[in-house]
Amino acid sequence: MKTPGGAVLAQIPNGLSALRFALAGAWVELAIRGHQARMPFAIVALLAAGSDFIDGRIARRLGVASGSGRWLDGIADVTFVLAALTCEAAAGSIPYYIPILIALSFSQYAADSAFIGARNAGPIKSRLGHWGGIINYALAITLAVAPPPEIPGVIVGSAAPLIALFYIAAIMERAWLLYRSR
Repeated sequence: MKTPGGAVLAQIPNGLSALRFALAGAWVELAIRGHQARMPFAIVALLAAGSDFIDGRIARRLGVASGSGRWLDGIADVTFVLAALTCEAAAGSIPYYIPILIALSFSQYAADSAFIGARNAGPIKSRLGHWGGIINYALAITLAVAPPPEIPGVIVGSAAPLIALFYIAAIMERAWLLYRSR
């Protein structure tokens, strides 16, 4: 028998995922206002990464994991990451091709998952996609805490071509999965 409190608890993972939409807006607002202090950006980035880290774990623990929750999680992730990294590209911290490749990679991931995946199963997992998510948050956190001209930010900017190769490899992996599924 389900209790009203159980229904509320079941929404915690989705609420944590949805929080990333608000955090994306907060990042954009800070960037538009020209906020120079890095602490607010760092707090936003860490809250986003933390909510991504725990939302699925809580859903599985509560027994409420679902395909729609996995889609919400992925869309919330890419919304936050693209908002943050596009702002950072506009600030000159990274080249614009980084958020563009992330958007292309996620679009392909979503399309392939919808095409290949079982109905209502959620997005198809990918090893490179998982590591891509980790890299995405690492970029956002690093640029939040220590953007160029600080050394970590300079390293991220200098490593952009290698990071781009990773995203291209992820796109190729998805294409290979699609080809093999036929």
